[in-house]
Amino acid sequence: MHMTRKLAAMAGGIVLTGGLLAGSAGAASAAGATPQAASSCPSGWFCVWSGKNYTGHMQKVAGKNANLTKYPVFQSFRSWYNHGKSCDFKWYAKKNYGGSSGIVPRGYKQTGSTIHYIKSNKWVNCR
Repeated sequence: MHMTRKLAAMAGGIVLTGGLLAGSAGAASAAGATPQAASSCPSGWFCVWSGKNYTGHMQKVAGKNANLTKYPVFQSFRSWYNHGKSCDFKWYAKKNYGGSSGIVPRGYKQTGSTIHYIKSNKWVNCR
């Protein structure tokens, strides 16, 4: 079995639909191999960590992003947290919102040993 999987494999197949959040793209990273908690993800961001249990390098992203491949952690992560303020996080397996996709509900977080990747994202189901 191939070790790299899309986020859908761990997100439990939750798929929702809704409107898009218009906004500017933005991303930032937090350095370090020091252990962190999911709570280190700031409100309004979607965060991923290279290691399980929210350890390793953390990368966070806000807004709509057509190409997440410029952020290495999004290409190989084991933990994630949607700390969005009012929207769900919609991920795509390909750049420019292509390929398979899935939704991570606001407030959802997961960790494990399986490696995941995503190539682009939007925010949906805003309330």
